[in-house]
Amino acid sequence: MKALRIALKDLRIRLRDRNTLILMLLLPVGLTAVIGFAFGGDAGISAVEFLLVSPEEDGFPAGDFLTGAAANFLSQIEIFDVEVATREEATRAVSEGEKSAAILVPEGLREAILEGTPAEVVVLRDPASDIKAGIVQSVVERFVTYASAGGIVGRAIFETLEEERPLTDGERWQLTGWMLRWMYDRYREPAIGIQAADTEVEDVNVHAYFAPSFAVLFLLFTMLGSAKSIHEERESGTYDRLMTAPVSRATFIGGKLTGSYLLAAVQMLILILLGSIVFGIRWGSHPGAVVVMALVTAAGASSLAVLIASIARTGSQVDNVGTAVILVMSLLGGSMWPVEQAPAAFQNIARFTFNYWAHSGFKKLVFLDAGLAGIAQEIAIVGAMSIVFFALSVRLLSRR
Repeated sequence: MKALRIALKDLRIRLRDRNTLILMLLLPVGLTAVIGFAFGGDAGISAVEFLLVSPEEDGFPAGDFLTGAAANFLSQIEIFDVEVATREEATRAVSEGEKSAAILVPEGLREAILEGTPAEVVVLRDPASDIKAGIVQSVVERFVTYASAGGIVGRAIFETLEEERPLTDGERWQLTGWMLRWMYDRYREPAIGIQAADTEVEDVNVHAYFAPSFAVLFLLFTMLGSAKSIHEERESGTYDRLMTAPVSRATFIGGKLTGSYLLAAVQMLILILLGSIVFGIRWGSHPGAVVVMALVTAAGASSLAVLIASIARTGSQVDNVGTAVILVMSLLGGSMWPVEQAPAAFQNIARFTFNYWAHSGFKKLVFLDAGLAGIAQEIAIVGAMSIVFFALSVRLLSRR
């Protein structure tokens, strides 16, 4: 009973602290909103703006015509916003981030197509618009493929005709015009097309991925502040006064641990409720499993924080050491980014962190609709961590 009174006293003090409420609720919800909208906003892409640069050479009468025709053709595609510019204008616009990319049409492009001489189309890319610049480059690569194929066909036609008699300049120009039109038609309507189809699955709620990860992260910070009160009471003299009362050390330690756990359980359950209300997160069809995972996670976080406090000598050490441990563990465990994207070796390291297993349990509940049996491994591992952290904390605090 005395331990429970100590726990409830700590819980009331913590819940009256405005900073604690901000750390418990506002920060995880706010960060989930920001990161979720950043990753899960509109999946579409805005217009791809790029420039076309004509070759600067004399004796190339078709240069401006070809560049203008290409600009008109590409502008008909809804996603493209094409303008014609000089080389200097294009270089400046791309380097300053005004345009995603620029296509520099080389001198001698006609000879390269018709006669097979070397030529190189240059694509200037804005590093900050990697996706859009990549789209432009893929268009250029497709054009070069068609142009090369058309050039091979054209040279074969010329060689075949000239076996009978040499072609006049007028005939070569007529054939060249025909071949350019042929290339344009083939490029616009290729014989073999590609059809992409998405499977019929529900849209992934990105907030549902980050909400539990940030909940675990800020749960650890809240528990760190709660566990720090052990040193605060010792440094303020409250602990010495308590020891003059009929309260044993075991009762005091039990009350502190119970208070931390109750605060952790309240925080996790409220964050789960806010996730459903604010972000529309569906935590699965097994509410009992969600509550169990939340309570086990709360036990692990509170035990870990008290263990850090029991190792530290002062309240400031709790802040410094605890913050470093939590941040490193959160980075390794995937509380700040999708650890699934990391190499296999990194994921193996992540398995040694509390964050990894706590987040893994919630991910299974949300995305796989797992019940208690589905998260049995996560519950067992987080529970085992809680017991080990708790036992070490009691032992160290009792010695103190």
